[in-house]
Amino acid sequence: MESRKVNILGTEYEIQDDTNLNKTQLDGLHEEYAKRISIRPTEDMLVNDDNENLKKLRYSEVARHEVMHAFFVESGLEDYCANEQLVNWFAIQSPKIFKVFQELDIL
Repeated sequence: MESRKVNILGTEYEIQDDTNLNKTQLDGLHEEYAKRISIRPTEDMLVNDDNENLKKLRYSEVARHEVMHAFFVESGLEDYCANEQLVNWFAIQSPKIFKVFQELDIL
């Protein structure tokens, strides 16, 4: 399993590609107490005949979604962490928001 570390609001998380998720219906998993985010490997995303670009896009979407869960938890907003619609909104809209911030040079 490929693994990397990331600091989320002062807490170190391990992010790993996890082939064990292939046995589940999950593409990603945020483990609050283990401080771990597991993501199905890029090549295992979507279906076998989808092209590599689509699989990479899905991987990025899942990774952002699971990282957002961690941000909610580390902010003390665990109740919001269970709101998949809210987590998805942040995960989907954040690249668009950051692009505007970059265009305005306000990052």
